[in-house]
Amino acid sequence: MLDYIFCIDFGSAYTKVALRPAPQDKTVLLRCDDTAAEFWVPTIVAADYSAGSHPQMKFGYEAAGIKPGGSIHVFTDFKRHLFSTAPTADAERSPMELLLRSPELAELAAKFGVASTELAALRHLVAAARDLNGRRVGAGTSSLARTIHNAQAATHHYLTWLRQRVLTACQQLPNRPPRCEDIPLRLAVPAVAPATKLAQHVGCQRLREALVNTGWKLDERPFVPEPESNAIGILTRGLNALRPNNRLIDYGKMLDSGPLLTVLKGDRYHPTYRALVIDIGAYTTDFAALSVDTGGQVPDLDEGIHFTIEQHSLAYGVTNLDEAIRNNLPREQQTALAALSRKDFEAFQINAYTEGIGYRLARGRILGGPADQPMIQTCLRDFAQRLVEETRCFCQRLGPPAAMQEFILTGGGANIPLVAETLIDAITTLLQPRRIHASHLPPAILKKPLPQKLDGSWTRAASALGGASIYYEPAVHL
Repeated sequence: MLDYIFCIDFGSAYTKVALRPAPQDKTVLLRCDDTAAEFWVPTIVAADYSAGSHPQMKFGYEAAGIKPGGSIHVFTDFKRHLFSTAPTADAERSPMELLLRSPELAELAAKFGVASTELAALRHLVAAARDLNGRRVGAGTSSLARTIHNAQAATHHYLTWLRQRVLTACQQLPNRPPRCEDIPLRLAVPAVAPATKLAQHVGCQRLREALVNTGWKLDERPFVPEPESNAIGILTRGLNALRPNNRLIDYGKMLDSGPLLTVLKGDRYHPTYRALVIDIGAYTTDFAALSVDTGGQVPDLDEGIHFTIEQHSLAYGVTNLDEAIRNNLPREQQTALAALSRKDFEAFQINAYTEGIGYRLARGRILGGPADQPMIQTCLRDFAQRLVEETRCFCQRLGPPAAMQEFILTGGGANIPLVAETLIDAITTLLQPRRIHASHLPPAILKKPLPQKLDGSWTRAASALGGASIYYEPAVHL
């Protein structure tokens, strides 16, 4: 069992970092950016090339306030390109990269007694020299290859910065773990493959390369699927507990009291349980269903709960909603929207999607105001309806409803009232859940038993909190 572990939820819009400080301590979120009170930090890199070929870079909230244009390039949503499965040829790599990756160089290094850490440092040095405009990719290569190259370069520079911020945040903890630089790391990633094959997906391979090259120490299980870890984060609320007599997981203390515990106590009237979790992110919408059938008997939990898990990550999220709205705006407004900093664009999203008042530009112009609201509301309804249809398709794979059911709605998209209310109404009719967890709850739901309003930490960061849970420890969860 690990004493400490980090988990990163490397989101398209925001990155969240959790730390489990000890096996039985509550998992905590680390504040990785001193410029904001939030525990999550924008996944953004801004590069200013005005000084020449070596750009000045900004990250996180500082980068979010920078407008693109001229010599300034702002890189957002690069996770989507990192997970692209479109083939790119080795010929699109530079000769130096091919040399550093070659087994021949590794054999030569071993022959001359070069430590693997020294070879890794050399790879890190070369990777750090990557620029962010694709010039190191051959001039004749495809735009897709340049886009993927830039995504890899942006990821490398971002993770380098993030590691320093994480280590600084650890030093500020009241009971900081020793040698924080050696704490292993897990990543919560989209369920783009079965859990046992996640590490083989090209997106995870690119992430692994970037993490190793930037000094992170990976756990034996470096990747966990976001839908499952999100569910574990919500159900445990970040708690970790072991039985004092045998050091096995104490689920009674870890799990949030409610429907799941009722079923695990062997209630013969409620022998089955299912948690349906939907996370509406920028790049993907993640679906997970964690089910248990006790047969009305008290199960032996010494080897785990033995959830039956169905999960799926759909490459459709708030970025697609943004694109639909942008494409339906007049050309002048599209240009104005593209010129906004990420911080200002998020203000537009809140004002236009949630408040319905639009975003005010200079000289009294308004983006997404009353004149645009009919179109925006149509796009929101279309987006929500697509998610409802995808939810129905996912639920059809699950079989009959369980006796005790919960619905958990998270992610940045869950903060859009029309989207949240549409999904909650559909799920209430479809599954009749005993409990609903969401950041935005319709008034009718608030009048019913057991609604659970989630704050921002759980809406945005449950995947990171769940990924650091002892639930994933091989020594205690088989």
